[in-house]
Amino acid sequence: MKKPIKLQWKLLIYLVTFMFGILALLWVFQIGLLQPLYEYNKVSVAKETAANIEKVINNEDISDYIASLSEQNDLCALVITDSQMINTNVTGCMINRLPYDKLVEYYSLAKENGGSYLSKSELVEMSFNPNAPDESFVSKYKGDKNIVYTKVVEDESGLVSIILVNTRVTRVNAATQTLSDQLFMIGCIIFIATVILVLFLTKKIVKPIVKIKEATNNLAGGKYENVSKKDDYLEIYELNKTLEYAATQIQKADKAKRDLIANVSHDLRTPLTMITGYGEMMLDLPDEKTDENIKVIVAESKRLNLIVNDLLDLSRLNENKIELHKENFNLTECIQDVLKTYESYSRQEEFHIQFDFNRPIMIYADKKRIAQVLHNFIDNAINYSNQNKRIEIRQILKDNLIRIEIQDFGQGIETNQIELIWDRYYKVDKEHNRVSQGSGIGLAIVKEVLELHQFNYGVKSKINEGSIFYFEMPVLESE
Repeated sequence: MKKPIKLQWKLLIYLVTFMFGILALLWVFQIGLLQPLYEYNKVSVAKETAANIEKVINNEDISDYIASLSEQNDLCALVITDSQMINTNVTGCMINRLPYDKLVEYYSLAKENGGSYLSKSELVEMSFNPNAPDESFVSKYKGDKNIVYTKVVEDESGLVSIILVNTRVTRVNAATQTLSDQLFMIGCIIFIATVILVLFLTKKIVKPIVKIKEATNNLAGGKYENVSKKDDYLEIYELNKTLEYAATQIQKADKAKRDLIANVSHDLRTPLTMITGYGEMMLDLPDEKTDENIKVIVAESKRLNLIVNDLLDLSRLNENKIELHKENFNLTECIQDVLKTYESYSRQEEFHIQFDFNRPIMIYADKKRIAQVLHNFIDNAINYSNQNKRIEIRQILKDNLIRIEIQDFGQGIETNQIELIWDRYYKVDKEHNRVSQGSGIGLAIVKEVLELHQFNYGVKSKINEGSIFYFEMPVLESE
């Protein structure tokens, strides 16, 4: 994969490209299109002048009006009526010296073209020669353009008049050369200003980003300090805050992982210690090979196996490696089957587990995983019931949803800890007390299983009054 270029170089490329784009646009309009636009403007003025003359062609002061327009627009005009010929008396004006046959030609072309005709030709300027004995005019080729606009006007009585407007389009070579030189100098100035601007932007934008990148790299090494307290603009401030939040969360997760390792190590060490202790005792003391001691070893082995299985399940759930095998089954019977596994424990520990329901309910879900959820909820209720050894399980049907509630009457959960109890690294009990049932990570597994089913779940709790854990799922339509 091609390595991306640095931001400062991208800024320079973008700004230089923009600069050359602007200069190219200026060149097109100021140099490339200067001559055509100038010519277009001169033609437009000629046509507009002819239109204005047409409006006052029958006025007595038309001569003064034509002279004023000619002086104002740097052109000359000739008006031919049935009784007179009016011109601007400008020395060197081409239309004042047009031969009769040329006037007839322009008139004919205008009539054929719908009443107007525009002629463009290279200019041959007529200059007065005072040294000539006959005061004649001499011709000198200029290379400019001569424009003659002819307009035929016919009044209501049928009288025809001819308006000719003559203007000259000079070449703008000198102007374009001057503009080219100016654009070159402007380009150099803008390029230098662009480089300075890039250096400034690099200092104001790139350097803070580089600091944030360095701080991000430090996260991998366990350094969670803030990036910078000086934020020059909003984007860097928000990026810095995001990084600070990420660092805080990573720090919390890192601490929680260490806590999990400590908790799991404790939970694994306890059954291993008991298995080792009872095994050595039975090996050293033959009289201790009793059924009671063997039952302890078997029970602790099962507990050890349960912890390992829960850890494996949690890992697979987090990595989305567990597929649900959904089926239609009787939820009520499933709860009753789960409760049968607690009968022996209830008798030994004098626990009272009560199940209230109205009628059997059918649902569509993964029966094995729902049973696992029930086990973990009940284990959690047993572990935090303290001296009040009573648990109530309720099956509540409302509309097309079935709600299962597991209530204990123990110590309860503080409000600021309710959202944390579902975390796979969190543990309310920080003293590593040995739980009576389960692995101690049951609620994290419950969260993953219920979210995989897309079932609603939650908890309500009050300190010293206990907690109610619940989850809801749709009832089969046949219900």
